[in-house]
Amino acid sequence: MGPHGPRGPAPPEGRSEGAGTLAIRVQPTDAVVLIDGERWDSSGGQRLDVQVAPGPHRVEVQKDGYQTFSTTVQVRPGESTPLNISLAKQ
Repeated sequence: MGPHGPRGPAPPEGRSEGAGTLAIRVQPTDAVVLIDGERWDSSGGQRLDVQVAPGPHRVEVQKDGYQTFSTTVQVRPGESTPLNISLAKQ
């Protein structure tokens, strides 16, 4: 098998037309955010905006010493879905 050129984890539809946005705020701000198993880093207290395909997406937030948060969010095309998560200490 030869090289297939640069390919990232982009959705098959390409430019993500009709995509929705997950607008995630997390406390503590240095917690790890996983969307469908892929890690996303928020930049120090800012809201994390991630474009995703419409439909259900699994969001997990974890940090040592805190209880892991996990939920499934339904994203609609062209809409921003806010998610405010505050982890509880163990």
